[in-house]
Amino acid sequence: MITDKEKISLKQALFLYLTLVYTPSVRLVAAVAAKNAKQAAWLVPLASLVILVLHIWMIQSMYKKHENQPFCYILNITLSKYIGKIVCFLYITWLSILLGLYIRYYAERLVTSVYPSISIILFIVIMLVLVAYTLSSGIVVIARMNEIFVVILSAIFFLLVILLIPEIKIKYLTPLSYREIVPVLKGSLALSGLWVYIFFLFMIGDKIAEKDQLLKQGIKAGIFLFFITICLITTAVGTLGYEIMQRAPLTFYATVKQISVVDVFERIESILISTWIISDFIIIAVFTFIVLELIKSLFNLNHMKSFINIYIIFQAILSLYLCRNVFELQEFSSKMGLQLNVIFGLLIPIAIFIIGKIRKKI
Repeated sequence: MITDKEKISLKQALFLYLTLVYTPSVRLVAAVAAKNAKQAAWLVPLASLVILVLHIWMIQSMYKKHENQPFCYILNITLSKYIGKIVCFLYITWLSILLGLYIRYYAERLVTSVYPSISIILFIVIMLVLVAYTLSSGIVVIARMNEIFVVILSAIFFLLVILLIPEIKIKYLTPLSYREIVPVLKGSLALSGLWVYIFFLFMIGDKIAEKDQLLKQGIKAGIFLFFITICLITTAVGTLGYEIMQRAPLTFYATVKQISVVDVFERIESILISTWIISDFIIIAVFTFIVLELIKSLFNLNHMKSFINIYIIFQAILSLYLCRNVFELQEFSSKMGLQLNVIFGLLIPIAIFIIGKIRKKI
């Protein structure tokens, strides 16, 4: 039985969620929205918010009868033990691939934007050593660190948005008509491929307290995320236009480069890079913890501390062989990554929820 000291609060969990979606949002969201909805890209988060709220309600319902049980236990009693273990293994596989992609993105981003002469291997080793050391203390320490990080990330993000407001051109965000409805909904589904990270996070729901308040508190977090995403897309598309934005490799980074306030702000984009490193650390640490907990449940192990270093080494190797360069990373993210996230983070959970309700296990 997990003690209260080993659990994080619901507030800390939602803060972790906001940080998990930060880096992929500043890298990808504006491009995906611009590609699907063009000048109406800033409306994309509307439908995604509705999907997120329904998702949160579903997660709360799944844990209502099984508050202190691990995710694999819910799979086993809902789908049967055999099928449940297969689904759990599939989640371990996909989250491991996703984690490998984020490790590679972190290293490639630094090499591409700041340190072109340094090998990505060095950055990968430094990050994973730090993650391994932190994980030995458990999720509680990570959540407490993130309470500080999320405030810093939010403050820097809104500072950059304020500085970008003078660069926004209304002509890039209009005109709008009823014909934009379908493209906006298509973009919303793609955006939901990132927002489903809340389901991945609650795979460690047995280590999160106060889940009975998830719907109420989750809606507040969702509205905040909605507001941030609107600001992100509006400043990006409104500054450079959807034609440029849908092809930009690092969308918000390209936008920040447009800031020109006095000389002291000429290199203000370096602030954005520092926020990426913070967010990347949280993403890599949390996803590693989630996968290790799924492995622990799948094989009925008592603890995973002795496996942290082994899994970290595996991820270092995987991240190096997943792709050859940053262009392959971007192609995979836009053409397969988001779609697979929707399958694993939305469609499969809906199927689990429906089956659980029919069998009266949820």
